[in-house]
Amino acid sequence: MSNSNNSNLTELEVFGLSAKYNLADGHSYISAEKHFNTVLSELPALWYSATEVSIPDMERLFKNKFAEYFGLEGLSKHASFSVCPTASNSIDIVGAWARSMNYRVGLVEPTFDNLAQLLRRREVELEAISEIVLADLILLEGLLVSKQLDVLFMVNPNNPTGTVIDSIAMSNIVELCSRLDVVLVLDTSFRFCHKSEIDEYRLLKEKSCSFVILEDTGKQWPTLDTKASLLSYSTDLEHGIRSIYEEIYLCCSNFSLRVIIAFIDATLKKGGISYMQTIITKNIEIAKAELKNSLVTIDAVEPDSTMTVMWLDIERTGLSDLELTEYLATYGVAVLPGRYFYWNSHHSAGHNRIRIALLKPDDQFGPSMLRLKSALSELEANNISHNRKRVEILC
Repeated sequence: MSNSNNSNLTELEVFGLSAKYNLADGHSYISAEKHFNTVLSELPALWYSATEVSIPDMERLFKNKFAEYFGLEGLSKHASFSVCPTASNSIDIVGAWARSMNYRVGLVEPTFDNLAQLLRRREVELEAISEIVLADLILLEGLLVSKQLDVLFMVNPNNPTGTVIDSIAMSNIVELCSRLDVVLVLDTSFRFCHKSEIDEYRLLKEKSCSFVILEDTGKQWPTLDTKASLLSYSTDLEHGIRSIYEEIYLCCSNFSLRVIIAFIDATLKKGGISYMQTIITKNIEIAKAELKNSLVTIDAVEPDSTMTVMWLDIERTGLSDLELTEYLATYGVAVLPGRYFYWNSHHSAGHNRIRIALLKPDDQFGPSMLRLKSALSELEANNISHNRKRVEILC
């Protein structure tokens, strides 16, 4: 792998797909056979079931099942939505809509860089909004007003840091956006990582705030990337967004939605979100154990989330994020460099971080962490040896 040929996170994730120890992309690859074997045995029946339900009815079934799983009463009562094949498709539609309105968008930083790439490809004017600013309502209001922003685009929980905007903070932000007539766009792809429920749909409706919310199933269920992204919007935005959707898609696959519904039902029978978080917690503990006393440290874990990605401080390695990514690739380990999450300030920020993903195949995650640990141990040994030689030469 040559980092000179990889200038964004998605390209590095593609490399990870062929790496023996892939800790790069954040999709769910836990064992479906182990955790959801009942769904796999039902696939033929699910196919026939999908043929017997109309597409609009299946979309409503999917939306309502999703709302049931997450306890989203506001979503269960919401009728303005579309279903996209992937979250990237939903983001692209948001970009096309924002450009059609000539809207200036404030996008959180750091976050996964394809959000900015997709919006910029649609020629949307972007302004970076630091996570620090989002945590301070006065600073946030000042920025929204001074930069004349029409849209605030947040990711909650945020990828890669795991930062959570809780229900109280979210209520305040929704109220602010409503007062300033700013459209609030939320990417909630990692919603299942929340430790406490938050119903943004209810908050947004209560405060009469214009909104777009995009959900994702691919981060949670091991469906071999058969996934769906629920794209919901307030009624005042429905015509503009729906017309763009229909220019691109007729519908999402009925079979995909039926399979995902079955995965949700199977998860509910096992305890729902808490079951998934048990799997995540186990892998978090494995990662903590293997990285303990290594050259990297785990950034403070957000107490309000059980995040499926880890943000690692690599200062002590003596390498930049790109150099360490390149070094680890020689061991067959794929990770993501931190700088590209800083989509607006990557020239100066994130060089001391990398990100790893945790929802890997059950029989591969442990060995991948051991391989990462081994690579870091050898790097540390080489650093010590190099420093000793320098001392000997100086003496």
